[in-house]
Amino acid sequence: MNSAFLLGLLLVLVLGAGALWRRRSSPSDAPAAGAPPGAGDHLASPPPVPDADDGVQSTLICEPVPTALSGFRLLHADELSEERRAAITAVFRNIPRPSRLMQHLAAVDLLSEASAARLVELIAAEPVIAGKLLSAVNSPLYGLQTPVVSVAQAVTFLGLTQVRAICLRYALMQSFAQEAPERQAMLDRVWQSSALACELAHALTHTLSIRDPGAVGSAVLLSFLGRLAVTATTPTRLLAAMDQPDHLARTRAEQDLLGVGSGEVGRLLMRDWDLPEPIIASACDAADCLVLPASSTDPGRAETLALTYLCARLGERLASGALPSLQAFELLSESSADFFHLRQGLSPARLTRWTAALRAPALSARLSRLQDASFRGY
Repeated sequence: MNSAFLLGLLLVLVLGAGALWRRRSSPSDAPAAGAPPGAGDHLASPPPVPDADDGVQSTLICEPVPTALSGFRLLHADELSEERRAAITAVFRNIPRPSRLMQHLAAVDLLSEASAARLVELIAAEPVIAGKLLSAVNSPLYGLQTPVVSVAQAVTFLGLTQVRAICLRYALMQSFAQEAPERQAMLDRVWQSSALACELAHALTHTLSIRDPGAVGSAVLLSFLGRLAVTATTPTRLLAAMDQPDHLARTRAEQDLLGVGSGEVGRLLMRDWDLPEPIIASACDAADCLVLPASSTDPGRAETLALTYLCARLGERLASGALPSLQAFELLSESSADFFHLRQGLSPARLTRWTAALRAPALSARLSRLQDASFRGY
């Protein structure tokens, strides 16, 4: 660990400690970030996302906000001073900038035939990524009877959405290689979380007929960027303090130690990498589902934000072993604070459909194969 990094991290911790002291000096029952006036009564009141195909909008009965969430405030990078944003960005700037291919993978419009054709050309021109793609496609996970020998063939068999997800993961992996076995093991757990989350996104977006499924898959993967950055660079003694069993506890610990959660670290890093702002928003705004129901003037976007959040949280739980299988998960009655606002923001009809999609036997079997295989060959 070089001295420049430690000095930068120390600056972030000092600045974060000041912000933490100011937050704790305010009333403990302050409403969650973005909550409307009067939200301090600890009742969930925002309306659910309308279900366009439900005929009428059904609502959930308001439930008391879990104790773990009351008084918690999710901090956003844009709330920080310019000095603090610059300090946090500087700490994580040592992470190698990914290739230009990653930007194309994240931003390409898969609904455009010309863009899709161009993407195939770009992948084929990157020998390392193309080779890893072909290795993954020919792995037992996919069970293809005929060997795939080209990027174009991979697209034919798996579809462009799945090919992009695989290549985007490998493009990011190039930036997070580690020599220390202990730290690599920590990174591997995050990678496995992201792989499972992306597989969930791929399946659910098609089952639920979500528009632009490729964009959802990319958002799910990029939502893990901040955790990867924090895991790759933060001293291990601090990582131990942030290794919490659930998303809320981990985010709280990250904010206490770094000033913002890892999701907002990812936002700052993607800005430093010059990714388009809509791509960044799709990946990072879903984190707000921890403290508020998904909302947008566009109901379709609200749904994709909620789905992005759900897939990320379930991927983490499956990878850690906290959730043995999707068959054991009941979204309608899930008691964890991680899912409280997600449930409050969606109608019972939609929650029922999502739960049924999650329990599809084919999806469980596929996730089981992915967990048994090396995600590095995925």
